[in-house]
Amino acid sequence: MSRRLCIAVFEIIQIVALVCAAGHYSVIGPGTIRSKFKYNVAVSVHKAEGPTKIDVSIMGPSYNETKTVELQPMSTENVEFDVPQLQDGAYSLVAKGVSGLIFENSTKLNYADYKPATFIQTDKATYKPGDLVQFRVLFLDANTRPAKIEQPISILINDGARNRIKQLQDVKLIKGVYTGEFQLSEQPVLGDWNIEVVIEGQSPVSKSFEVAKYVLPKFEVSIETAKDVAIPDGIIKVTVRSKYTYGKSVEGTATVSIKPLYHHYGMNIQPEATKMVYVDGKGHVEFDLSKDLSIGGERTYVPPLKVLATMKEKLTGNTQNATATINLHSERYRIEGVNVPTNYQPGKPTKITVVVKNVDGSPVSDTKNKAKLTVHPPRDYMFRDYLSKYEATTPKEADKIMEFESNLDEHGMATFEFTLAETDRYYTVKCEFLDTTTYLSSISKFIPTLDTPELLKLSVNTKKPRLGKPVVVEVTSSEKIPYFVYTIVARGNIWKSEYVDVPEGRQSQTIKFIPTFEMIPKASLYVHYVYDNNLRFEEKAIQFEKQFENTIDISAQPQAKPGEQVQLHITTDPDSFVGLLGVDQSVLLLKSGNDITQEQIFNTLGDYDASTPWMRGYGRYPGQESGVVTMTNANYPYNDEPLYMLEADFELDSHILFDSEDETDSIDRFDANSVSTQTSETTPIVRKHFNEVWIWHKSDSTSGIEGTDGGNFTLSKKIPDTITSWVVTGFSMNPNTGIALTANPTKIQVFQPFFVSTNLPYSVKRGEVIAIPVIIFNYMDKALDAEVVMENTDNEYDFTEATNEIEDKPLDVVQRVKRVSVPSNTGRSISFMIRPKKIGQITLKITATTPLAGDAIHQMLKVEPEGVTQYENRAVFINLKDKNVHNEKLNVDVPAEAIPDSEYIEFSVVGDLLGPTLKNLDKLVRMPYGCGEQNMVNFVPNILVLHYLNAISKSMPAVTEKAKKFLEIGYQRELTYKHDDGSYSAFGKSDKSGSTWLTAYVMRSFHQAAKYTDIDPKVIVEGLDFLASKQSPNGSFPEYGKLFDSAHQNELGLTAFVLLAFLENVEHVEKYKPQVD
Repeated sequence: MSRRLCIAVFEIIQIVALVCAAGHYSVIGPGTIRSKFKYNVAVSVHKAEGPTKIDVSIMGPSYNETKTVELQPMSTENVEFDVPQLQDGAYSLVAKGVSGLIFENSTKLNYADYKPATFIQTDKATYKPGDLVQFRVLFLDANTRPAKIEQPISILINDGARNRIKQLQDVKLIKGVYTGEFQLSEQPVLGDWNIEVVIEGQSPVSKSFEVAKYVLPKFEVSIETAKDVAIPDGIIKVTVRSKYTYGKSVEGTATVSIKPLYHHYGMNIQPEATKMVYVDGKGHVEFDLSKDLSIGGERTYVPPLKVLATMKEKLTGNTQNATATINLHSERYRIEGVNVPTNYQPGKPTKITVVVKNVDGSPVSDTKNKAKLTVHPPRDYMFRDYLSKYEATTPKEADKIMEFESNLDEHGMATFEFTLAETDRYYTVKCEFLDTTTYLSSISKFIPTLDTPELLKLSVNTKKPRLGKPVVVEVTSSEKIPYFVYTIVARGNIWKSEYVDVPEGRQSQTIKFIPTFEMIPKASLYVHYVYDNNLRFEEKAIQFEKQFENTIDISAQPQAKPGEQVQLHITTDPDSFVGLLGVDQSVLLLKSGNDITQEQIFNTLGDYDASTPWMRGYGRYPGQESGVVTMTNANYPYNDEPLYMLEADFELDSHILFDSEDETDSIDRFDANSVSTQTSETTPIVRKHFNEVWIWHKSDSTSGIEGTDGGNFTLSKKIPDTITSWVVTGFSMNPNTGIALTANPTKIQVFQPFFVSTNLPYSVKRGEVIAIPVIIFNYMDKALDAEVVMENTDNEYDFTEATNEIEDKPLDVVQRVKRVSVPSNTGRSISFMIRPKKIGQITLKITATTPLAGDAIHQMLKVEPEGVTQYENRAVFINLKDKNVHNEKLNVDVPAEAIPDSEYIEFSVVGDLLGPTLKNLDKLVRMPYGCGEQNMVNFVPNILVLHYLNAISKSMPAVTEKAKKFLEIGYQRELTYKHDDGSYSAFGKSDKSGSTWLTAYVMRSFHQAAKYTDIDPKVIVEGLDFLASKQSPNGSFPEYGKLFDSAHQNELGLTAFVLLAFLENVEHVEKYKPQVD
């Protein structure tokens, strides 16, 4: 038989050594000690004969400090420790009474290292090839102020294949912020890239972004439907809304489908139901659960339903979708216990309060129908150890089912009060309202050695506690309260501890305190006192409104015309670093998650919470809910022996997991036109600036915002030409008041009542015939006849016709004209057929004019080559020292399969041998696409130029920067041709195997480039490992892959070339010595 429960705790973690004077003390400290944090201890002397002097110490492997405090009886004082950087190890809190009350007590503490909160912000969540990635890294301490970091910080950029592309070392912060940027090449590895921030000695923090070929959506779709639906209601109503980013309605059709999120065995419902609905801004559709999905009747579990709406725009055929989730409930109401005790005292009133809610969580306002509480006959106790002590005959009155009724108040709450007969078993309590029945609890008789009497109760009387506003908490008890000490714990520390004297004879007392920012968003209130040698205590978590100490507000005009100068007014605390971000709403529709949110920051603050070390045993340990340790010589019911459940004579109450067989359905298991118009009297202003990002301020830029001395300033900036809405957010970082984020984004709608829009793909091939869709929108109050002109003044493409006949000649015209009638408040679509003949970005110039208004746009279209481009470079040395004229004949061999008219020859003559290299670094050779060999031809000259500048000690910053930039881009491109075994080939993974020669060439080049740009060492090792694996028994290195240039197939030359790759990578010579020898 196990030991009986102790009334007082003598051996848990605390060790009570000696008490030589009458009286009681309590010492409360955070359960976790953290490096470079404050550690506050609340020391209280309760009833005592005189003053008491107490030594409070922190003991550990790297930090030992003692502080002494002297207290009068019935008083509390806080002792503050400034904890330095700690070594990992065992730490303890020690309290020793040296006069007055003589005692010694200690408890172990959890250890945690200091780790600043790191947040990464990018200007977008998705980037196209060739985009500039802009990012900020913010470092915050536990109070959201700029973190002080002594260790080195590095930032790594990794591509979608996990190759390291760039590394920034020992970065410097400005008010806790680092701002950087990174240029993507025109042919990067697609997929999920990430920015990784590493503080030396700590775990890295990363943020991913996507690199993809995309077209921005121009309209959004949303679904309005109930999140919770009762199956007996039978109907699900869905409203589909769609609007353009500039706020006007979209016309089209929506396909709406509804299906279970997942299926489980035995689920007998339809897999999916689909309906179509016409949408002009909005459309409505209904689904019958019984007819459309075969849901209803039975009371079995049904998983949540997923609603998918796919909207097809009438003008362009473009689609956009939205999803929503609906939780199904078998009953119309939810019954929740608000105040449900776990034990009762025989003969004394027991009070239970419940709230009845609709399935959406709103309270039921039905005052006619009553709630019914049912108390079922008792069951056996679960624990054998106490049966022998509390063996009593169950009285007959305890065998009866008791029922009580109560009306609901305006908040849907009902209160029941009753008395229960004494029994050695426990009662089962259920509540019923109309057709809904819910199990609430099992109530057992109060046992002093096992249960803590529910003598104290804490109620927060302030409805919405918030920063800087008084919070009122009521402390009530079923007995007289002599006094109490309350302690407020938040973010791993004690921020307030105070003694409260209660007038004699009272059973309640209010506490009023002003919350500080350290208590946001959650604090624990811990109340305790000593009565009759026993520790009375209670704890309560208080949720505060999420607010920052610092504030930032951005205001601007709600509407603007394309290209208009817009003023943004920013208000924040003085001496703040301010970062602003303004993006096209279409960017956020494509993908969001790039910005920093209030929720992220406050969630991270929870990482600083303290936790009570494991105390073993069972019962309530004082302070555990608040994360503190409590040392006292008062008694409290806690035991360090584990409870053992009965192996025999034990029956688990089925109501704990599910209801009785005859009432299996009773449990709810399913909670789961202000812009002015134009006239045709003037030529329309050409719109040609269609940025995706409008505002991004850098800390090191003269246009950045830093050091806002007055806290108020105005930023004037020209808004882009896109007809859309621009979303502006910002943050402010202040050394004294910490971070602030804009509560809501500022939205500026760019609009004009008559405009032209195009619907272009990401790219097209040169030579293919394509239709350029042009949409003319008319939001004026009358229909307009528009003349639409497409101009080809730059001769970048040919006009053609949409016919099945092969044209011998393109249409030799500079422009084409079409006319269309556009009704009021709608749009019309036309198209122009063209055949691009220039590679790269071509300009589509489109103008639409009417008697009342007009618009013109210059839209860029990316044209890619229709084949694989090949390049050849010839260099001729000319020496006119001995003659005045030099003649040279160069033969250009054009392959027979070359695309007609694609040949291009360029000559340049310079007096400096390195002139073309230094002046035309980016034009030394054309940047190739689609071949690993050709890419290296562009990569290596940049290395040679940098070698040359170093050799002659010549400073050419512009050239150096350009060369390093092309090294970064070339490095990214070459990694797209990498195989999983570390090798490289002309067309990457589409080739059967990697090339020996190309891999050796890449390894030699990457080794040399590592002096000027970031090259992942892992990439080089993987390449050398591949070469080592391909060595023949005779020592040679045969070519396994495919090469365009047969000159590299010579066996001896190739072997020598590969050996150079091993020898030049000197840091790996020892590893590959067997291959060289």
